[in-house]
Amino acid sequence: MTITSAAPFANLRGINDQSRGQLEPVAEALPMHLPMIHLLCERGPTTPVLGIGTALTGTFGEKTFDYTEAYANQATVMANTIMGQGNSVMVQRVVPADAKQARLRLNVEIVAAEVPEYQRRDDGDFILDQFGQKQPTGDVVNGYKVRWFTEPMAEGELLGQASQRTGDLTGASEATSTVFPIMEIPAHHVGKYGNNLGFRLYAPTTRSSVEVDGDIIDDQGAYLYRLQIVERPSENASPLVQQTLTSGQYVEFAFKDGVINPKLDTQLSFDRVVDAAYTDLNTSDGFPAVYGPFGQIEVYQQNIETVLTALHGAEDAAVGGLGTDMHSLNFMGGVDYDGTPYHAIEVVGPADGGILLSETATHYLKGGDDGDLSWANFDQLVGDDVANFENSQHNLMDDATYPISAYWDPGYSLDTKRKLLTPIGLRKDIYVVLSTQDITEPQNTADEDSSIGVALRTAARLYPESAFYGTATCRCIVVEQAGTLNGGNFKGLVPQTVDLAQKVAAFMGASSGIAAAGRGFDQSPTNQITSLRALNNTYKPARVRNADWNNGMVWSQAYDRRSFFYPAIQTVYDDDTSVLNSAINMMFFTELEKVCQRVWRDLSGNSKLTNAQFIERSNALISERTVGRFDGRLTVIPETFLTEDDSNRGYSWSCNINAYGNNMKTVGTFTVNAFRSEDLV
Repeated sequence: MTITSAAPFANLRGINDQSRGQLEPVAEALPMHLPMIHLLCERGPTTPVLGIGTALTGTFGEKTFDYTEAYANQATVMANTIMGQGNSVMVQRVVPADAKQARLRLNVEIVAAEVPEYQRRDDGDFILDQFGQKQPTGDVVNGYKVRWFTEPMAEGELLGQASQRTGDLTGASEATSTVFPIMEIPAHHVGKYGNNLGFRLYAPTTRSSVEVDGDIIDDQGAYLYRLQIVERPSENASPLVQQTLTSGQYVEFAFKDGVINPKLDTQLSFDRVVDAAYTDLNTSDGFPAVYGPFGQIEVYQQNIETVLTALHGAEDAAVGGLGTDMHSLNFMGGVDYDGTPYHAIEVVGPADGGILLSETATHYLKGGDDGDLSWANFDQLVGDDVANFENSQHNLMDDATYPISAYWDPGYSLDTKRKLLTPIGLRKDIYVVLSTQDITEPQNTADEDSSIGVALRTAARLYPESAFYGTATCRCIVVEQAGTLNGGNFKGLVPQTVDLAQKVAAFMGASSGIAAAGRGFDQSPTNQITSLRALNNTYKPARVRNADWNNGMVWSQAYDRRSFFYPAIQTVYDDDTSVLNSAINMMFFTELEKVCQRVWRDLSGNSKLTNAQFIERSNALISERTVGRFDGRLTVIPETFLTEDDSNRGYSWSCNINAYGNNMKTVGTFTVNAFRSEDLV
């Protein structure tokens, strides 16, 4: 308030809060090892999803990760093995071209009819005879007969495109019935699972187990309906109610726009409450997206208005006093909110070819299909997807949205293995681990392991690390051999990449982004094979051993009579004297590329700092993001600077992240010297 007078008064300005703190945004917890894994899924989106455990089973379905289900293959084994170490993964659902979405259309059919009058009590209820039957008075009312029914939707038929049509419901003489599409309900995603999704749609009354609030109906001029969604585990199992996001058993709504609950000031119109009750795709709060059982339900609002206009007019003509708002009429149940039957509206049920719309009648979607789940089709789809990495509809080049670090080969065909190399040529922060085994073939012979390994290394060399610095390919590992899974009930050939993935996940899979001390897979005993048995080609003669090493192969061999180990885990880099030949070092250096990306995002656009302050800030951010993360194996020294060109431009800067690591030791020279005991002093 501006002071304009000396008249005595207290000028209160309110509270000035000086206690507020500045909240720093919390970075998302991401593991150093974050693989992208393609899977055949029971359900779920085709957008890549980051998660682990229930976050993924809730999105893609528990059957996706169950080895006894049709979706399981070696990629499932890879995903389960990695997640078993507490390592989150990015899942890309692969959908066969012939997969189909389950859907169902709900129709109402009406026909002009002479509706019989029955004996009623003073409250309007029917007077039943000793057999529980209504007793006709002999009078009739000009009104409508109403029949609800569902029907599957034709393949390729679009939502919202159905038309009214002539029906076969009989009514008054020469009257023709009309079928009105009211609702089309799709499963949220394609797949056979949708056939086990059902709904219960009904008009509650004050006699229902949970009474409807008649005051709201009167106040808003709109009848309130309820939708309950259920899912059965299998076709012959009992359905389970799918709760809303707020743990409700159903969602209550009106077909009229703009309806609210005046007692709670909450929305009640269909388009405002039904989808929102089950679906929440916002992930900014740190919780995974929730995909409701149903996709966007198509409501034929104009058809509803047409039907209600006819029914409301007939009932009002018969008894009067209905008011002007047709939406207050219950066209599903044929009774008012107190349960009193209408006079001019007769809703017929199963005896007349219709369905019941009640809180116990369940109607299941139809037409869902998983499509071709064969490995051959899966392999082809994965190859096509990774080959299109740069132009993916999901914008996989966006390293902030998709902080992928690795692709693992669970035994693809040679053609798909080659395509799996595509990402390392497009992003510097991704590496790929390939297997020499095609799981559709018998275990490789030693010659096959060697020759396929050479082919894969040759393909990898087409993606050099740096044309600018002349650095050859290093972000690729080629692993020989295959076996069968230890434990579990997966029956099939499994490549040794699965075992190596388990070790990498145990070492680099913590969401803290810090490598686990003592879990390095290049040291004993953590370099011993634990996931597989019945391995092939576990012995290499010296000539084969040297050739395979020079060709960049990784293999396991006998540690003792009962166990096997990796004698060394190298990359395909062609210089044994370089630290880049160590797989662990390469993975750490790849993580440093991600550090560069994250630091750039924190610095870009800053116009406040002087050059000296900017350099100091850049070095500090890099140090903060690297200190203590690499199991004591790397010494990282950031060096931010401005070149002459940077200074002239004013908007650019340069940085070297100097990372010092150890060479991998692989060759030991041992001599046993013999002495006399008396020579020991």
